[in-house]
Amino acid sequence: MTVQADTFERSCEHWSDAGRDEMEAFYELARVDYRHLAEAYSWADAFQSLREQKNGARLIDVACGSGKFPQALLAYAGINDLAQADNFKVDYDLLDPSPFSVREAKLVLVAPFHAGAEFCCTLQDWNEEPGHYDIAWATHALYCVPAEELEEALDRMCSALSPDGFGFIAQGLRDGHYVGFYDHYRASLFDGKGTPYSDGAQVEAALKTLGMQVRTRVLEYTTVVPGDRPELLESYLQRCAFDDTFSLDDMLQREPLAGYLASCHDPVSGDYRFPQRVGTTTFAHTEAGLTLPDAKVSGID
Repeated sequence: MTVQADTFERSCEHWSDAGRDEMEAFYELARVDYRHLAEAYSWADAFQSLREQKNGARLIDVACGSGKFPQALLAYAGINDLAQADNFKVDYDLLDPSPFSVREAKLVLVAPFHAGAEFCCTLQDWNEEPGHYDIAWATHALYCVPAEELEEALDRMCSALSPDGFGFIAQGLRDGHYVGFYDHYRASLFDGKGTPYSDGAQVEAALKTLGMQVRTRVLEYTTVVPGDRPELLESYLQRCAFDDTFSLDDMLQREPLAGYLASCHDPVSGDYRFPQRVGTTTFAHTEAGLTLPDAKVSGID
């Protein structure tokens, strides 16, 4: 495995049954990322609007992971009542290069979401007919798409949208934890070589280059890891890099990553506090298609 191919290949290795324990440890903390996304927008209003316009809706979840975003929507976004509406359902298609992820995400779907088509491929290799989808989203999902392939990948997503459909992408910014941590990781192990994570600003720029109407909002919050849980801290950070060979002790000694972790450490409580800055971008073919309304941020920890 070459350094240049490390990012995507390692991520695929970790989205597997063998990586389940690490994944669950990571999501003990990272579930809050999806709760913020669920509570930041009026998803119930958006789906209600679709219900009033159509008998149903079709949605594609790009790089679906293990389905934490639909889980968060069902738990926090108030869309469960829509499941009781007569003749309304959302055909929920899944796309991911990992068969494990597609299988896991499918298991969490309940009404109004109904499991639909499955595409086991990268977004770049997806060849769906254009205009099929009312909604296309990718939440904390496109980090491993190289910057030079991002426009091609997003073009597939834009093409899949119907003329009045909308897309939604949540992607960490370079000055937030997920992307910033990975930059420090590459600098510490590979002298900065290898494939960096793509960030939310690059996503937004690519969508504009593609001629889409774009609206971006930045969410800011903090992920807190208790100081008395070093095993959780290690698992969380290893998953952030898709590297379970790099121990916490090594991270705390190798610069510049050690300096970054020191800057996130609260010496009084012993906790680690990782600043999250996430670009949430809605996009559509027309300005009228930007129909996802904001909601008040919940202020959850």
